[in-house]
Amino acid sequence: MRIVINDANILIDLFHLDLVEVFFRLQGLELKTTDFVFEELHENQKNVIEHFIENQSLTIIESSEDDLINIFEILSSTNGLSVEDCSVWHHAKKNQGILLTGDGKLRKQSAADGVEVRGILYIFDQLLISNLITFEFAIEKLNQLYLLNERLPIDAKKQRLDCWSRLEHIA
Repeated sequence: MRIVINDANILIDLFHLDLVEVFFRLQGLELKTTDFVFEELHENQKNVIEHFIENQSLTIIESSEDDLINIFEILSSTNGLSVEDCSVWHHAKKNQGILLTGDGKLRKQSAADGVEVRGILYIFDQLLISNLITFEFAIEKLNQLYLLNERLPIDAKKQRLDCWSRLEHIA
């Protein structure tokens, strides 16, 4: 089972899209985030997330003293990243997991360090593969996402929408 370390922007996008519950039904992925990221969430988001922590769909990684040393080493050697960003980078690398983020600077710098990085489109792919959402629903939510977040890659959106539209008509 692959470990997936979630950055706050992914969780926040999932809240905006009302996809949190379906996300935590994904099988085959061990979903985690860091204590720093959890603290970034709004109180109502934390309350929802706590349900998934209790039913063991999500694990909060508590950073040890050694982890903190490594996180702050990453922070001091990078440009434009927060402690929260460095925490997910560190824990993804430490656990040989996938870092799920939409932050361009974090993606670029952690990938250069050998960390596998994915974004919100990967989640859509996994939800479709797992038959947790339909192509029609994915198209609707992807269009909604691009209205909320203009920094997402346009070419990847177009490719998925074209593919999903074709597959929707076959299904």
